[in-house]
Amino acid sequence: MDFQSLAIGFLTGAFTGAAGNYLADKYTDTRRRKEEKRETKKFWKDVEARFPKIIQEMKSDLKQDGMSGVRVFFVKESYTMLAFVTEPCFEYNTDKHEDLRAAVHFLLDNNLLKDITPGNAPMYRMSERLVDFLLERKL
Repeated sequence: MDFQSLAIGFLTGAFTGAAGNYLADKYTDTRRRKEEKRETKKFWKDVEARFPKIIQEMKSDLKQDGMSGVRVFFVKESYTMLAFVTEPCFEYNTDKHEDLRAAVHFLLDNNLLKDITPGNAPMYRMSERLVDFLLERKL
């Protein structure tokens, strides 16, 4: 066997192996992205199915003029008042939504809310991932 045939065979094998590895990685990454997107959509459908009234109210609140930048909300009874609130915020009432606390805990457990309670009234900050979902920006 001559050196030239050996070199050509080696280079052809190396190229074929590299190309095969590249294509396998490319299609595996594409499949993973599709699976992640499918799981994300499934997760958000689950959230909406569990707490439809609360999610709908949050969506409509964020879609009001000038409110798409608001990320903070309070959880309270509808007959109570908030004092010393200096920034725009939402409020959701436990007497209007019986499963509000369960929804908040679910969103907290999934890192979609952060508890920033300064005093007696529970106060939460929405994550950008939650806001993107509520504003139907991207999934």
